[in-house]
Amino acid sequence: MRIFSILFKLLLVVTLLAGLTVGAAFLYYASTLPSLSVLSDYKPWLASRVYNPDGKLIAEYADEHRILVPFEKLPKQLIHAFLAAEDQQFYEHPGINPARILSAAVANLKAGHTVQGGSTITQQVAKNFLLSPERSLARKIREAILAYRIEQTFTKDEILYLYLNQIYLGRGAYGVASAAWRYFHKRLDELTLAECAMLAGLPKAPSKYAPHLHPKLALQRRNTVLSLMEKSHFASADEVARAMREPLKTAPLPKAKLVNAYADEVYRQLEKRFGSKALRRGGLSIVVPYDAEAETAAIHALRRGVLNLEQEQFYRFPRHVDRTHWKELIDQWASKRDSKVLADDEIVPALVIETSKHRLRVHDGLKSFWISKPKWQWEKPEQAINQERAKGPRTWIAGDIVMLQGDGHGGVRLTQSPSIEAALYSIDLERGTMLARVGGFDYQVGGFDRVSQAKRQPGSAFKPFLYVTALENGMTPASIIMDAPIVFGNGSFDEYWRPDNYKNRFAGPVTLRDALEHSRNLASIRLLQDLGIERFLLALENYPLGRSFPKQLALALGVTEVSLEALTESYVVLATGQRWKPVAIAQVQDRFGHTLHRSVAGNRCAVCHQGPVPAASDSMRPATRVLDPVDSFLITNMMKGVIEHGTGRRALALGRPAAGKTGTTNKQVDAWFMGYTPQVLTGVWVGRDIPSSMGRRQTGAHAALPIWLEAMKHFHQNRPIRDFPVPDGIEFLDVDRKTGQPTQQDGHDVIHEAFRAGTAPLPSKASPDQRNEDGSFFELGL
Repeated sequence: MRIFSILFKLLLVVTLLAGLTVGAAFLYYASTLPSLSVLSDYKPWLASRVYNPDGKLIAEYADEHRILVPFEKLPKQLIHAFLAAEDQQFYEHPGINPARILSAAVANLKAGHTVQGGSTITQQVAKNFLLSPERSLARKIREAILAYRIEQTFTKDEILYLYLNQIYLGRGAYGVASAAWRYFHKRLDELTLAECAMLAGLPKAPSKYAPHLHPKLALQRRNTVLSLMEKSHFASADEVARAMREPLKTAPLPKAKLVNAYADEVYRQLEKRFGSKALRRGGLSIVVPYDAEAETAAIHALRRGVLNLEQEQFYRFPRHVDRTHWKELIDQWASKRDSKVLADDEIVPALVIETSKHRLRVHDGLKSFWISKPKWQWEKPEQAINQERAKGPRTWIAGDIVMLQGDGHGGVRLTQSPSIEAALYSIDLERGTMLARVGGFDYQVGGFDRVSQAKRQPGSAFKPFLYVTALENGMTPASIIMDAPIVFGNGSFDEYWRPDNYKNRFAGPVTLRDALEHSRNLASIRLLQDLGIERFLLALENYPLGRSFPKQLALALGVTEVSLEALTESYVVLATGQRWKPVAIAQVQDRFGHTLHRSVAGNRCAVCHQGPVPAASDSMRPATRVLDPVDSFLITNMMKGVIEHGTGRRALALGRPAAGKTGTTNKQVDAWFMGYTPQVLTGVWVGRDIPSSMGRRQTGAHAALPIWLEAMKHFHQNRPIRDFPVPDGIEFLDVDRKTGQPTQQDGHDVIHEAFRAGTAPLPSKASPDQRNEDGSFFELGL
């Protein structure tokens, strides 16, 4: 009996010591545990979502793609699927489940490695929110204590709400709503029982059971969860049987519909205003005035225009591959092609496998076929980058890698990767919003945006600012200036400037309108001389050109550098007489629905398009009047003449009133067309990224205007034909197109000219030379 007494006492001491140890450990770990405030004030990182004016989702920004869903909106079958897979006794245990822990320990011991987890959903919440992911006994102790505390503080439904919104489920999805969207492109209330079970099977190993990566394993796991739902009485046998027969289907990740440089400009403005963290974690709701059809049409117009221009460039010696690599190359192309028919702005590589006198047999990865040899002038061998191939013949040979372009009729034509680039920027003048923005031929989001980042000489596209300044200072469209040779120098033969006109043609005395319509350089320089460079520089400060300019007469010819964005937004002033920033972001709300930002487009609210509106903030500031409406109309009317009679006649194909201006720099390095109707303004630049000549034909009218025309035709579909409204203070008079004098005759040389009221010329028999003597117009500067 004594030995039993000793053993009892010993056991009592051991038990007491163990209790004290456990108690001490509990007090130690409990005193170092984090607060539960992060759970009670749950504000997770949320995806910010971008919508078009119709409420359609077009883009998302997220560091963690999460869509927060209240508990009452979580479908019961989804909750039951997760309970069956993760914690069947969730509503019964106090945060930890000793029986499940023991069962998992036995299973893991038998397997020799971890095959089953013993954590409850509450423990997972503790781990995911409050602890590090390390695997240690200390962390498990903290996890158990925290789980118990969580159960004492929050209801079971609140714990499930935290768990189902926080958990990572693979494919970049955090929380069940995000997973439903990214796996099935569905809302939670649209999920089937089978889809709920698939999502519930993911927490165990999101990568292993991802249906888009491992469909067989995902199907097995889904069916296991369905079986557990039946055993746990969360679903009937019939429901489970039907769900198991449902095929496992996943949707491709939704592609962003907000694309190209438009997408980059929206992101840039949002990041500048709200910061990267708020944008990617704040769950903002953003409305942008985006028209996907307009942007797609602009991209197509630019790409097709560039490819058409490439047909006029020298053909560059192609890359050549040995016959032993043909099959590998063709197989590689085949794996990337998803359509047999090429669009007319799409290019793909192809291999020349056979040639004849007039034809080439090519293989594009899907099939081989014959095409006609184009008449193409090849580059000089000494200029070729591919010097090895340049040693061969200046024609196509078997083994050459060429590029094919769709011809718009189901066929193809030979092309080459573009050596020319372009950019397009369009503004909806009626709504005051950014309509389209294309940063280059093959623009990738985050790339070099040629709309804003490329600074190039605008050439004659800069002249309207000079001419409207002349109008502001008393000249009229009928005023006479001299278009004749002029030389500037400092007395040294080696240091002089002799500007000239295109093709060295001079017209003598011409009207202001004629000088602008035909882009006469010498007349423009004389106009700037007469106007005064200081006066012009002061006027330029009224435009959003984003820079100061040197005091030089060459400014009359656009010998300066500006971006397409700055030039196009400055043309807004010419078109409307007002200075305003086109709206790219109409409205931003936080996760609670509070409005953080709303923009004004010109004088209209960018959301409801009502106006006028008060200036509540910088983003709500209405337009600033820069030009008198009369001067705005006069310069627009003169630029209508550029299209009707001058260098922009190709734009007549638009079939509606439009004003515009071509621009071409020396040696055809840059080509521009800037033009607008009462509804839409579009600017187009064409050139090489490294400035060099595109060839003598590549003027603004030939290179840039066709792109402008195709895009504008699409932009004006379903828009009524409108002419530019005539403001008060305008009078019209028939004048001779050459002399600017009133006339009562009819014919091609007569124009119904617009004037500021009271400035129309009076009938006179004086010749232009005599008129110079009586000072009735600015000095000719001869």
